Amino acid sequence: MALHPKPDLILSGVRLFPGTIPATGEPQAVAILGSRIQAIGSERDISNMAGPDTRRIPCDNKWLLPAFTDAHTHLCTYAARKLQIDLTTCQSLSEALNLIRKKVEKTPENTWIIGGGWDRNRWGMARFPDKEMLDEISRRHFIVMQSKDWHSLWVNSNVLKICQISAASQDPAGGKILRMADGEPSGILQEKACDQIWVSLRPLPLGELEPALQSTFSECHQLGITGIHSVETPYDFSHYQCLYGEQKLGLRVFWYFPAAFLKDSEGPFQRRSGNSFLKICGVKLFADGSLGSQTAHMLSPYQGSEDLGVATLAPEEIAAIIRHSTDLNLNCAVHAIGDAANRIVLDGYQAVAAESRQAGLRHRIEHVQLLHPDDLSRLAELDVIASVQPSHLAADTDMIERHWGARGRLAYAFASLQQSGARLIFGSDTPIETFDPWKALYSAVARKPLFDPTRPGFCPEQAVTLQDAILAYTSGPAYAAFEENNLGSIAPGKLADLILIDRDIFAQPAEALLETRVQLTLQNGNIVHEDM
Repeated sequence: MALHPKPDLILSGVRLFPGTIPATGEPQAVAILGSRIQAIGSERDISNMAGPDTRRIPCDNKWLLPAFTDAHTHLCTYAARKLQIDLTTCQSLSEALNLIRKKVEKTPENTWIIGGGWDRNRWGMARFPDKEMLDEISRRHFIVMQSKDWHSLWVNSNVLKICQISAASQDPAGGKILRMADGEPSGILQEKACDQIWVSLRPLPLGELEPALQSTFSECHQLGITGIHSVETPYDFSHYQCLYGEQKLGLRVFWYFPAAFLKDSEGPFQRRSGNSFLKICGVKLFADGSLGSQTAHMLSPYQGSEDLGVATLAPEEIAAIIRHSTDLNLNCAVHAIGDAANRIVLDGYQAVAAESRQAGLRHRIEHVQLLHPDDLSRLAELDVIASVQPSHLAADTDMIERHWGARGRLAYAFASLQQSGARLIFGSDTPIETFDPWKALYSAVARKPLFDPTRPGFCPEQAVTLQDAILAYTSGPAYAAFEENNLGSIAPGKLADLILIDRDIFAQPAEALLETRVQLTLQNGNIVHEDM
């Protein structure tokens, strides 16, 4: 009779998500061998499997959940921000300018000063900041500050000069150069007008970035995250490849590459490839801008204006990229915020619906922030995944009411999307918002502006249940990455990416989520965070 190998680890006395303790009233135990779940059963049965080297962890009837996968991140940029100027917490323009001034005073002339996270909406400014504010700090440095929503750049005159952006410069297709009354560039560039700046910047080499990346991996583990969907550049992906090769990649990475790289028919990203730790999943492209910069593409103007936002690609360009990607058997992930942008993307997916189904593709829309009522059911009809970020909801509610008015009631329509049959997956869009999944879960079930329990929920009829919210952070992202047989739920044979939490979140008010602490995080069967 063959002997079963002894487990490396046993977690005893756990309640498993989804579900409750079994009908016997007794908690269960989980045996882990190598990278996978070996068995689930009664404490007695699992205990009998143990060998002399098996580690046993009693879990005191606490909840064991699948580890989270953040379905939309820019993690290298989050790590880089630790080495740059971070304006995210600045509550005023003067506070931001003071941080920039301090950095300039410590930095040699003729070098670049990079940072981001500014938000004129938070600062209560009716107008955007301008180059003169930065010129007063320095005309001998090159100052570039990215907005919190990533869709605007604030630069000084030195940057405009070296990038040859002047009064004579035309707005590029899909972009805007904001201007002073005399026609001179104001120092604010939006959407594709930012491209000239980005090509002038030296990306951080892995040697400089790795310590910040490693600390970021640890932050994720402490919060219960073991995987991410990355929408970053090939240069960023090369960092993940190097770390993976050196066995130092702390998170599973499922990558969507920029659509610009589809132009090279012989390029390295022309197919889905990889494994459960590092995988190329598809193509990322942008249909419009953002609400924060008022560049989201709208069917009717923003409140009090005639502005429809910015279509960063023409409808025929979006349709062509989606078709080309589908022909290459690549999934598309398309950024769409405004109701016009979402309609255009859905039209593009509809044109390839039959081919996509035949190929088994899992296309998605990133953000799906505002849908016209006529488009609400189309994601389910077309098998398009709704990749949404609940923490954006917490940050955006005041802007929704200010800029979109009554139509904003269908912003972040999580419940309506789910009821229509669409599949929800949750992410953070970090560093634009925090990647704390517990805040995101709270936002999804309570819909409180700024995560503030004292404020009324925004369109509470669009809330989802806690169980459904957790599924959108676990099984949903696994499905989107074609990893549902390996990740996203707790079952024998699946990879042991698991978390143990310190309280019964299903029996307490939603506010308990804001205080929830992860006591144990397992990735690939290894303990990567422990605070029992």
